[in-house]
Amino acid sequence: MTEGRVEVEGEVMTLLPDRQRFQLKTAVHFVEELAGGDPAELIGKVKDVEQLVEMGGEHVADSVIYGDSAYQVIEGFLGEPIWDEHATPPSGDAVPGDNVTALARFFLGRR
Repeated sequence: MTEGRVEVEGEVMTLLPDRQRFQLKTAVHFVEELAGGDPAELIGKVKDVEQLVEMGGEHVADSVIYGDSAYQVIEGFLGEPIWDEHATPPSGDAVPGDNVTALARFFLGRR
């Protein structure tokens, strides 16, 4: 934002100069299962809070309890593309999910 490449208004972020908009959602990045396993195979995944509720997970601070497992998570944001007259959806080889994953990594400060 300080470099003028991003505008945020409420829960909508706009990338400049192409005006691509994203609906922001609070999300978590699963980084470690505290007992050393990963029975739900969540390590490395990003889930928004709504998805956590749907799957029966409980998010508190930097942890998520899911079933019998406790995960350490990093809270951040997930941006879901908003396609409108200012931006055109990807075509051909582009996969919208890849853009969401890349944006999640951007917000979480990961690779």
